[in-house]
Amino acid sequence: MKDPGNLEAVCELAPEYVGFIFFRGSSRYVGEKPDPALFSIPPDRISRVGVFVNEPLLSVQRIAGLGWLDMVQLHGAESPGYCKALVNEGIHVIKSANPLIKGRNQRLKAFYGVVHHFLFDTPGEGFGGTGRKFDWELLEDYSLPVPYLLSGGIGPEDAGQLREMDHLWLHGVDVNSRFEISPGIKEVKMLEGFIRAIRKKY
Repeated sequence: MKDPGNLEAVCELAPEYVGFIFFRGSSRYVGEKPDPALFSIPPDRISRVGVFVNEPLLSVQRIAGLGWLDMVQLHGAESPGYCKALVNEGIHVIKSANPLIKGRNQRLKAFYGVVHHFLFDTPGEGFGGTGRKFDWELLEDYSLPVPYLLSGGIGPEDAGQLREMDHLWLHGVDVNSRFEISPGIKEVKMLEGFIRAIRKKY
C-alpha cells in the first residue's frame, strides 16, 4: 500500500495485515522518504508489514525502529543469522520461501526458531511475486511447526478452494496483483468480496 486514501478504504475491510514495500526495484515502492502519516492509518488491530529484499541488516533495523512497522517480510536471500538478529530485537519476521525447491522441508529447518512465519510464493527470475500460482498440493507434506502464509497469484475465484484447505500450519493468504487497479492501488470492492467469501468458513 502506498496511497493514503486507498489504504484507509482497505483498512475498513479489517484485514489482518497490510503491506508496505521498501524495495526500490518495485513499482509499489513507498519511496525514499515516505510520509510517516501513512503508517499511522492502520488501526492497532491491523499489523503493518514492511517488505524488504536483501536490504542491509542495519537499514531494516533502523526502519523497524521508527515505529512504522509491526512485522518485516524478507523476500530475498536473507540468512537464518540475519533473521535471528531481527528476532533478537523483538521484530516479528516473515520469511519468503520457494515452495517448489527440492528438499524444501530440510532447508527450511535452518530457519526454525528464527522466523515467526514463512510465506510460500511462486518463484520468478526477479524478486517479489510473479502473479502465478503453484500447485498448492505440494505443501501437503509440509510439517515444520512454523505457520505459513500462502501467496502466488491468488485471485477472487480462489476463495472457494482456499476455504476447503485444511492444513495445520496454514495461517492465512497473501493477496496482491490480482486485486490491483494499478501497482500499489487495490480494487476495494473486489477485495471486500474476497475477504467476505474467505471468512464464511469461520
